[in-house]
Amino acid sequence: MAGVGRCESWVERGGMDTALLGVVCGAAGTVAGAAVAYFGPLQLERRRERREREVRTEDRAAADIARYVNARTAADQWLDLLRRAYQAALENRLDLARFDDDVVRSSDELRLRLTELAHLGLIESNTNPAFIAFRRTAVEIRRLAADGDRTDSDDRGSEVLRSLEACAAERTDWARCVLRRLSARTGLDLSS
Repeated sequence: MAGVGRCESWVERGGMDTALLGVVCGAAGTVAGAAVAYFGPLQLERRRERREREVRTEDRAAADIARYVNARTAADQWLDLLRRAYQAALENRLDLARFDDDVVRSSDELRLRLTELAHLGLIESNTNPAFIAFRRTAVEIRRLAADGDRTDSDDRGSEVLRSLEACAAERTDWARCVLRRLSARTGLDLSS
């Protein structure tokens, strides 16, 4: 019977161990549930914030690229105006008053667009080589048109043509500079 008593006490202890195991498992489950309840939403919040930062970064990059496109469009339109005016001046059909108005409008538009890119550390329009070349060429075209049929207009015409080529080169150099800065700012390769 001594062996039976030992068996009964072992069964009683086993029952006690099972109850203790249940309490420990319940406590561990409660702690695990509380951790999941706390850290789950925290992780979701961190993911949401990371996604929002990525979206803001993408939005800034898209806005910077749009500003560049607007500035490049304004520069291209002004260059196109100068080319058409040069041709009209050679043919003695340039309306100087309208040309002056168009130059002011183009100048103002490009100055505005260049100002929008100032956060990239670009120089202001008054010292921008492309802007200066455009202004100088506009003055030369006006002078060529005002001279009319004078004999030195051929020489002046070739000077204006070289100025137009310089405008195109300065505009291209400026565009490359802006694209390099945009690439550095956005982490995108925009140099293509």
